[in-house]
Amino acid sequence: MITLFYVVSYDISDNKRRTRESKCLQSYGVRVQYSVFEMELSKEQYGVLKKGVRKLIEKGEDSIRIYSICAECRKKIETIGKDKGHYYDDEFVII
Repeated sequence: MITLFYVVSYDISDNKRRTRESKCLQSYGVRVQYSVFEMELSKEQYGVLKKGVRKLIEKGEDSIRIYSICAECRKKIETIGKDKGHYYDDEFVII
């Protein structure tokens, strides 16, 4: 199964929607900042994720940003301070 690495961030002002969105994203990846998640997903998982987050937001108020990170660029990710995204390695995939 081919997976890609994604960084997902959100900006949601409503506490209830923000909590629901956070729980959804936690089921796919690792929280690396308060409103930022990193995840490895197959094409199918990515499609399901997008459908799920769309259902939870208020499109006129909330914002979800998804960044696809290539393998070469992923190697260049730098962390200053505590590294909360070190849970991934070549043999670990979240399903």
